[in-house]
Amino acid sequence: MTSCDDFLNTPSQSAISASGFYKTPSDIDRALTGVYGSLKPFSKYWFAMSELRSDNMFEITEQKQNEYADCSQFNTSGLLNDNIVANCWLDHYVLIAAANMMLDSIGHVPFEKESVRTQYCAEARFLRALSYFDLVRFYGRVPVSLHSLSSSEAFNLPQSEDYEVYRNAIIPDLKYAIENLAVTATDYQGTRRPERVTRNAAKALLGKVYMQMAGYPLYAETQDSAKALLKEVLDATEGTMHWVADMDEWNRMWLHENDNKHFLFEIQYICANQQGNPMTPLTRSGNNSDDDYTGANLTNGPHVYVERDLQDHFLLSMIEDDGTLEYSDKRMYWSINRGLVYDEETGTYGGAIEVKDGKDKNDVNNFLAKFLEHKIKRSELGVRDIDGEIINYTYWPQNFPVLRIEDVALLYAECEGPTSDGYKYLNRIHTRAGLAPYSGLDAGQFQEAVRQERRYELLGEGHRWFDQVRQNTYVEDSKRKFIHYRDNRDATHSNNYTIYANRVTRASNLYPIPLSQIQVRAGLYQQNPGY
Repeated sequence: MTSCDDFLNTPSQSAISASGFYKTPSDIDRALTGVYGSLKPFSKYWFAMSELRSDNMFEITEQKQNEYADCSQFNTSGLLNDNIVANCWLDHYVLIAAANMMLDSIGHVPFEKESVRTQYCAEARFLRALSYFDLVRFYGRVPVSLHSLSSSEAFNLPQSEDYEVYRNAIIPDLKYAIENLAVTATDYQGTRRPERVTRNAAKALLGKVYMQMAGYPLYAETQDSAKALLKEVLDATEGTMHWVADMDEWNRMWLHENDNKHFLFEIQYICANQQGNPMTPLTRSGNNSDDDYTGANLTNGPHVYVERDLQDHFLLSMIEDDGTLEYSDKRMYWSINRGLVYDEETGTYGGAIEVKDGKDKNDVNNFLAKFLEHKIKRSELGVRDIDGEIINYTYWPQNFPVLRIEDVALLYAECEGPTSDGYKYLNRIHTRAGLAPYSGLDAGQFQEAVRQERRYELLGEGHRWFDQVRQNTYVEDSKRKFIHYRDNRDATHSNNYTIYANRVTRASNLYPIPLSQIQVRAGLYQQNPGY
């Protein structure tokens, strides 16, 4: 009470204002790098909460529940306290808070060119929009803030309706990004930054947003707007590296050596402790540790596999005159594994092949191989072995595609229907995979062809569940997945799959608001139906 005024007026070190911290363009550049860095856990959520929940993949663990099984098996009670669901919420708001702090601060920082300040704002707003887009698709009604909040404000911020999240946050941010981002990304010093977002990425994301809004549950009249934006991206990228020419290049596209080369926007990872792609080891779990993959321990995670009917598509095979096996869909080779093993006598990788009913019957609960830079893949593609560099499961270096041109092209084909332009983009992807072109389809058949092509081409990239929801097929698709598994298992396990199927309801399109958030303040948040 008797201390001097100087002591009493000393600012709290735990509450330094953002405007006092960010003083130079270099400070803002580091802040924006931090916003980008907040994307690092997102690939895990797209895998666990979209791929595993969809009919693309399945967490097969039956003896006890785990956080991945909760997502995949529609365990409504388990999801309330599920770590993945809770951390997904938290990590998305971590990004939003970082973006808000940068945006609130940048006005105090002197820039030589006002256009550079605007560009940095556009990048942060793109990333904020991406985060809100995930939140509204996963949780529905979520709280929205476009500025930094005090603790008091945060504890009193209510949920917004889903359409308000789109209207007040996502769409304005992406429109701003489109208006102010460049075709080629650079930093404040003019250095090219291929890992950062561009105008085409913003157009592609807003096109996806409009497509999601046009479907279930909003059914907004936004598909025409989506179509126009998607076509602009396709026209702008024609003849660029975003389009890979053939399957050899497609197979190499997933190697970390080709990061920031083909995709419209990627999450950045490197081969270093806690800096690798967290999704990669999840795709590998469940197989033996002695099959000559990396020495890192990847067998302790969830037992996740590509769904059986999807495996059947990829395992469609042909026997050539020389007795070798070829797959009808050339994406097979590095989309899923085939239980390949190392032959010490020949020094090659292979496996016993039995062809029955036109399919490779190597049914070994195949896991997703697209993102796994294992020794077999790198050997077959003629690139150096990095096995010794993968010290543990946090080291996987390959980037994760947030947006790529095939996603854009197939969404545009969906909008266009069976016209010459619709067939052009559907067949461009379909025939590159070695499959015969589509022709003569009616409107319904064409839409189903696009839907399946998105499933084959974008497997493992986190799109399938969102497609099923917006097309309102998620209940039927999910029940069919479980019944398919039930009918192919012995009596000991079959009842479990009936239980999983019965859990799927119309309310299953959303995850619960994490119970940890509901309990922060009683009555602030309303829980989603079904939980």
